[in-house]
Amino acid sequence: MKKSFVLLTALFLFLTATCSLYAQFGSKGVTEMGGAISYSSSTAVANGETADESTSLLNFMPYVNYFVTNNFSLGISPGINIVKLAGSDDSITNLMLFVVPGYTFSSNGNVFPFVEAWIGYTAVTSDADPLGSGEKLDLSGISYGGKGGIKLLVGKSGLLNIGISYTMYTMNPKGADKRNGYNSLALAMGFSVFIN
Repeated sequence: MKKSFVLLTALFLFLTATCSLYAQFGSKGVTEMGGAISYSSSTAVANGETADESTSLLNFMPYVNYFVTNNFSLGISPGINIVKLAGSDDSITNLMLFVVPGYTFSSNGNVFPFVEAWIGYTAVTSDADPLGSGEKLDLSGISYGGKGGIKLLVGKSGLLNIGISYTMYTMNPKGADKRNGYNSLALAMGFSVFIN
């Protein structure tokens, strides 16, 4: 009987601690930090012949979210992409800075559904002339989009993020009166940590 009582008490304390741990994420005052870094290399193939040189892409996009109230966060996400063009000493640099308001739905488990909106500034510059216009590349504009998905609790303060995003990147040359750029639909997976 005494062993059963001790076991039930230990189980109750464990469940209470676990539930309060789950309740911490998404609570006012919690900070979430994460991001993504990637490198890729692409080599062109034409008529069965592989090119001698590759185009390389380095992408770095960290983010920080702070929960200003329970479930509602404000974040910032700066980013940089550097593309090294095949056969050229020049590169193209894409700088981004997004403000990210978000909402994380309450959960009694270890799965947290979320939605985010993105609005920010994007700029692309290069000494190269990839468009063949005779001018250096200088494009910029206000970009926006959104993301939805789930965050899975991993350990005490880790989160595996899985989501889908849609972003409308604006890349206007100087003097443009209509939007130029591209729209991006992406399936994303990442990792973040949170602290009180």
